[in-house]
Amino acid sequence: MFTAAMPKAFFSVMFPTSAMCLLVYLDYFDSASVDLGFQHYAEVPNQHLKNLCPKWIRMPLNTFVNIGYVIVGAYWCAMTTISYEKKVVSEIDSYLFYIFNFMGCAYGPIQALRILSQLHKFSVLDQWYTLPFFMWVFVWGMYLKYGWSLIRAQMLLLISLSSYGLVLLHPRGFEATLMFHITLAVVGALISWQKYPQAKALSPFIGAILCCAGFVGLKLIDLELPSYHPIFKLISGHFLSKVCDIYQVHFVNKFFYSITLAKLNDGKKKKE
Repeated sequence: MFTAAMPKAFFSVMFPTSAMCLLVYLDYFDSASVDLGFQHYAEVPNQHLKNLCPKWIRMPLNTFVNIGYVIVGAYWCAMTTISYEKKVVSEIDSYLFYIFNFMGCAYGPIQALRILSQLHKFSVLDQWYTLPFFMWVFVWGMYLKYGWSLIRAQMLLLISLSSYGLVLLHPRGFEATLMFHITLAVVGALISWQKYPQAKALSPFIGAILCCAGFVGLKLIDLELPSYHPIFKLISGHFLSKVCDIYQVHFVNKFFYSITLAKLNDGKKKKE
């Protein structure tokens, strides 16, 4: 069943996504430094996987793992709809959940296209799309702490999207702005938890932090891992990094769901 917030959230995600695609297509980021070529990935599929997959799928596990983003995003969209119908979450709460998970559903295909094509444009879009993901966590935290402000949310997302311009100024511009976004996401989570300390959010918070570390760390050591064991040529660090990232999306949802439940209970107590 569709809720009022669902189509609004869908277009809120699709409009900037389309704008990003257009800017990338028009070559505004042609000078951005990205890793291109299969030599940057450790995955070497075994003969069984080669026989099962078309020849144009050079890295099956790194390709198919991106389905996980769509599955997790769809699951939490369904959970949001059910929770809204049961009046567990408000319309604004559901709007924030939908946006985060629609972004997840969109990111899966973008990452898969980068893996399959190894084209510069898809690599740029993959990098760029990571930033609003983390910024939305900060927006979410600010909402739970101070209430909803559309202007604040739009300004923060505009800053986030604009910050990718650092890649045009320095070869490590993306890494710098990514670390800044990750820091903001942690701050956003903490300030929302500070507002509702009674929330049972410790487990998903730790899970999200560990998965974020795995997402960054395993990708960095992808090419080093096969020197420790040949299994990492099949189950590569990059693949495991994506698994961590998918679980990170899940834990972020669980964290904010816990905070949202605490907010609901706090509101009920105040009415009493």
